[in-house]
Amino acid sequence: MDLATQVAELRATGSRVETVFPDAGAGDVFNANALDPSTRVPAARAGHQQGTVLAATELADFWGVA
Repeated sequence: MDLATQVAELRATGSRVETVFPDAGAGDVFNANALDPSTRVPAARAGHQQGTVLAATELADFWGVA
């Protein structure tokens, strides 16, 4: 089942759903060999940074803690 279908089903049952996708800071990890260990550390660092920013901004509003 694809993500859009899963989100739609959750929302149809009353769930609030927010999706987060890697931004440009993650680099080219999806077009590269995702199993290449050299892509993991930079992608993890970028994901942590993106998550920290989102938690203090858009996701804070979504979670109702802003």
